Amino acid sequence: MGVPTREARFAHARIHCDYWNEGRKDEWVASWRSIAQGDVRMFDPVGTKEKHGLDHATLDASEMFQSILRLRQIVVHVNGNEMAWANENIVTIGDETHSMISIKTFSWEPNGDLTIKTYYDMPESVGEDDDPYEHILGADNVIPNA
Repeated sequence: MGVPTREARFAHARIHCDYWNEGRKDEWVASWRSIAQGDVRMFDPVGTKEKHGLDHATLDASEMFQSILRLRQIVVHVNGNEMAWANENIVTIGDETHSMISIKTFSWEPNGDLTIKTYYDMPESVGEDDDPYEHILGADNVIPNA
């Protein structure tokens, strides 16, 4: 365990969007597991409920968003025990398609624990006790964080 190597983090970033867009779920999850071997905390987006566990960040996210979301990576930076990237997120729900930029930061502890923070616009009405996925997908389409 511990902090994944710089090369491992760049390798994950290089295939992240392609595997997601191609629906290569097993390979996409395996890539995540290569860089997240400790506990995972996720703020998606920052300012809303904390989510826990790699399965929630990968398997649940895939189930909820894979059919409506396409990703395009803009930039990746790896510094010290951290990594950040910016992606264009193209979301299609029904007949409407929206594009937004997100910034995701990753910070590893020496024991391998990972904190992920994602920054993207949410209405001011979505607060720290709300689940932003309910705002995007509707409450009936959200997998609760265990």
